[in-house]
Amino acid sequence: MDKDFLRQIDDLGALIPPKDEEVLNDDFLICECFCVSARDIRTACESQGKVDLELVQNQLSLGQGCQGCIKRIDSWIEKIF
Repeated sequence: MDKDFLRQIDDLGALIPPKDEEVLNDDFLICECFCVSARDIRTACESQGKVDLELVQNQLSLGQGCQGCIKRIDSWIEKIF
């Protein structure tokens, strides 16, 4: 194959918009201490369309155990919706 052709194929990657953040599977456990799943958080916050941390802490006891879910919040909060 022509090297110029292969370079053009590689350059096409720059034209493709970046993939949106993945959305976590409903059954993905966010808080293992209280078995709070991504679905539980979505359901609690669905009217807002984004995670209301205070709401899920009060309603679902998120972060009231070992607090590992709060320490890892950057890895999951943007992947709920």
